[in-house]
Amino acid sequence: MSSQSRDADVIIIGGGIAGLGAGLRLKDRGLDPLVLEAESRVGGRMTTDRVNGFVVDRGVTLFGNGFGSMRALVKRLRLSPLVCKGKFSVGIQDATGCRGYRGGRFADLLLDRGISWRARLASVRFGLDLLRHHRDLVHGCSTRSGSLDGEDARTYFQRIGGEEVFDRIFLPGLNGPVGGAVDTSSRVILMQVLWNLLVRGQWNLTDGVDRIPEAVASEIRVLTEARAFHVEQKDSGVQVEAEVKGKQQTFRARAAIFAVPGQLVPAICPSLPEEILAVLCRTQYSRIVNAAVALSTPPNTPYAGYAFTEDVVPGAEIEMEHLRAPNRCPIATGMAGVFLWDTPQRRRLDAGDESLKQQASDVVEQNFPECRGKVLFVHLVRWNIGIAQFPPGRLRQMTALRKQLAVWNSPFDLCGDYLDGLSSEGALRTGEEAAHRTAKKLAQ
Repeated sequence: MSSQSRDADVIIIGGGIAGLGAGLRLKDRGLDPLVLEAESRVGGRMTTDRVNGFVVDRGVTLFGNGFGSMRALVKRLRLSPLVCKGKFSVGIQDATGCRGYRGGRFADLLLDRGISWRARLASVRFGLDLLRHHRDLVHGCSTRSGSLDGEDARTYFQRIGGEEVFDRIFLPGLNGPVGGAVDTSSRVILMQVLWNLLVRGQWNLTDGVDRIPEAVASEIRVLTEARAFHVEQKDSGVQVEAEVKGKQQTFRARAAIFAVPGQLVPAICPSLPEEILAVLCRTQYSRIVNAAVALSTPPNTPYAGYAFTEDVVPGAEIEMEHLRAPNRCPIATGMAGVFLWDTPQRRRLDAGDESLKQQASDVVEQNFPECRGKVLFVHLVRWNIGIAQFPPGRLRQMTALRKQLAVWNSPFDLCGDYLDGLSSEGALRTGEEAAHRTAKKLAQ
């Protein structure tokens, strides 16, 4: 394929942080990438809405101190002045009351008099496991964690005598971050989340997380409202059929990278090898809703987040957005981000938008009576493709797939959070890896 007949060296399908990271890395290697993003803006689940002076991070809300690739990207984009240190503490509410835990203070768990000595002993064992395996818990490097991927979180805590600490702390506290599936998730997922966000600490941007993908998009070619629906290999490269702002268009390139959720790839490119299609088809994401409840007066609370046992508030958690980072709310106001998911007993997300907004307001007013009558509005964000699910063994499958991609003699490649875990860091790193593999193949 001559350079005159190409639209790009590499076409990247999907403008989330994985696809954008791939595009930037390809540009660094002297190649010409083109990103096709189906939505009207880039970022995917790393986008921000701004409503009546309130800044609402739609999906990604925190970055871990160990997110090395994300920190390097922020520095490169000259966004470092916007970085602020996170101070995340969480209150766990059950029938006996509320117990608090501070981010980066694992001792709060060990010294908690609200749980039994047996539970605290199990917490010690769990803490030692975190320390022993911390090198295997780095987001973006889940290929190292295969030895931990053999059992679900509940089975693991039962094995170490930690049923109480699991049911009263980790099940309510982490159900939101893993999409309501702590019970069935691999224990390595729970360990990664705790190590990277709670033990190592967090950071954020004062002006919304979307500043990162928007800044990347300003440095590479991106077409928004461009939905790719068919990709095939040609003798001279790849051909992509897409609908761009309502009109069908054909793009040609030397290679293509799929930066969309894995289960969407087979329909776009059914000619991929059967063994790869089979693995991609098993990709699953949870449904989740983020309801930002704007308040004329912030609640009087010592914690930045609240989680609940099923007997108190099923399928919900609260994050105090006005405590997350500066400049998120107008002066003297507050905002509670209420995350809602389905439970076995309650199908929350089948409700209509107005019902979900009312559910979110009720959760806030139930837990903070001083906020009754103070709700200004509720901004609702639905994620039908929300948080990637990793039952035991799934990360091992993804490791095998990533190894296969490294030796695959094909103009296609893959990236996205579903290949690594639950973090924006993992998504970014898989994009950079895909760019490296693709550039290497094209150079050969």
